[in-house]
Amino acid sequence: MRKILIATAVGLAAAAMQTAAQAAVEDDMKGAGCPACHEVDKKKVGPSFKDIAAKYKGKAADEAMAGMKSKPVHKAALGKTNDAALKSMIEWVQKQ
Repeated sequence: MRKILIATAVGLAAAAMQTAAQAAVEDDMKGAGCPACHEVDKKKVGPSFKDIAAKYKGKAADEAMAGMKSKPVHKAALGKTNDAALKSMIEWVQKQ
Protein backbone atom coordinates (compact mmCIF):
# COMPACT_ATOMS: atom_id res chain seq x y z
CA MET A 1 0.00 0.00 0.00
CA ARG A 2 2.83 2.37 0.88
CA LYS A 3 4.49 1.76 -2.51
CA ILE A 4 1.25 2.60 -4.29
CA LEU A 5 0.91 5.86 -2.37
CA ILE A 6 4.53 6.83 -3.12
CA ALA A 7 4.13 5.99 -6.81
CA THR A 8 0.92 8.01 -6.96
CA ALA A 9 2.54 11.01 -5.26
CA VAL A 10 5.51 10.88 -7.63
CA GLY A 11 3.20 10.66 -10.62
CA LEU A 12 1.10 13.60 -9.47
CA ALA A 13 4.20 15.70 -8.80
CA ALA A 14 5.58 14.92 -12.26
CA ALA A 15 2.26 15.83 -13.89
CA ALA A 16 2.13 19.12 -11.98
CA MET A 17 5.69 19.99 -13.04
CA GLN A 18 4.89 19.17 -16.67
CA THR A 19 1.76 21.32 -16.58
CA ALA A 20 3.69 24.23 -15.06
CA ALA A 21 6.43 23.90 -17.69
CA GLN A 22 3.85 23.81 -20.48
CA ALA A 23 2.13 26.90 -19.09
CA ALA A 24 5.48 28.72 -18.98
CA VAL A 25 6.17 27.86 -22.62
CA GLU A 26 2.70 28.98 -23.66
CA ASP A 27 3.23 32.27 -21.79
CA ASP A 28 6.56 32.74 -23.60
CA MET A 29 4.82 32.12 -26.92
CA LYS A 30 2.16 34.71 -26.12
CA GLY A 31 4.85 37.19 -25.09
CA ALA A 32 6.71 36.65 -28.36
CA GLY A 33 3.48 37.15 -30.31
CA CYS A 34 3.28 33.66 -31.84
CA PRO A 35 -0.54 33.39 -31.54
CA ALA A 36 -0.92 36.41 -33.81
CA CYS A 37 0.15 34.25 -36.76
CA HIS A 38 -0.07 30.60 -35.63
CA GLU A 39 -2.65 28.28 -34.10
CA VAL A 40 -2.15 24.72 -32.94
CA ASP A 41 -4.23 22.92 -35.54
CA LYS A 42 -5.14 25.33 -38.31
CA LYS A 43 -3.39 27.75 -40.63
CA LYS A 44 -3.73 31.38 -39.70
CA VAL A 45 -1.26 33.90 -41.19
CA GLY A 46 1.48 31.31 -40.81
CA PRO A 47 1.32 27.51 -40.75
CA SER A 48 -0.25 25.65 -37.83
CA PHE A 49 2.01 24.32 -35.12
CA LYS A 50 1.03 20.80 -36.21
CA ASP A 51 2.23 21.55 -39.75
CA ILE A 52 5.48 22.96 -38.39
CA ALA A 53 5.91 19.87 -36.20
CA ALA A 54 5.42 17.64 -39.25
CA LYS A 55 8.01 19.64 -41.20
CA TYR A 56 10.63 19.23 -38.47
CA LYS A 57 9.67 15.72 -37.32
CA GLY A 58 12.77 13.79 -36.28
CA LYS A 59 14.98 16.87 -36.55
CA ALA A 60 16.79 18.65 -33.74
CA ALA A 61 15.21 21.73 -32.19
CA ASP A 62 18.32 23.67 -33.24
CA GLU A 63 17.51 22.98 -36.88
CA ALA A 64 13.96 24.25 -36.44
CA MET A 65 15.31 27.31 -34.62
CA ALA A 66 17.63 28.05 -37.53
CA GLY A 67 14.70 27.76 -39.93
CA MET A 68 12.65 30.17 -37.88
CA LYS A 69 15.48 32.66 -37.45
CA SER A 70 16.06 32.69 -41.22
CA LYS A 71 12.60 34.15 -41.86
CA PRO A 72 12.54 37.97 -41.67
CA VAL A 73 8.90 37.89 -40.56
CA HIS A 74 10.05 36.50 -37.19
CA LYS A 75 12.40 39.41 -36.45
CA ALA A 76 9.99 41.12 -34.03
CA ALA A 77 9.22 37.87 -32.19
CA LEU A 78 12.90 37.03 -31.84
CA GLY A 79 13.50 40.40 -30.24
CA LYS A 80 11.05 39.50 -27.48
CA THR A 81 12.67 36.21 -26.42
CA ASN A 82 16.00 34.50 -25.89
CA ASP A 83 17.47 31.30 -27.33
CA ALA A 84 16.66 29.18 -24.26
CA ALA A 85 12.99 30.18 -24.30
CA LEU A 86 12.88 29.83 -28.08
CA LYS A 87 14.26 26.30 -27.86
CA SER A 88 11.58 25.39 -25.29
CA MET A 89 8.92 26.82 -27.60
CA ILE A 90 10.27 24.86 -30.58
CA GLU A 91 10.33 21.65 -28.53
CA TRP A 92 6.70 22.29 -27.50
CA VAL A 93 5.72 22.82 -31.14
CA GLN A 94 7.51 19.62 -32.18
CA LYS A 95 5.30 17.65 -29.76
CA GLN A 96 2.10 18.82 -31.44
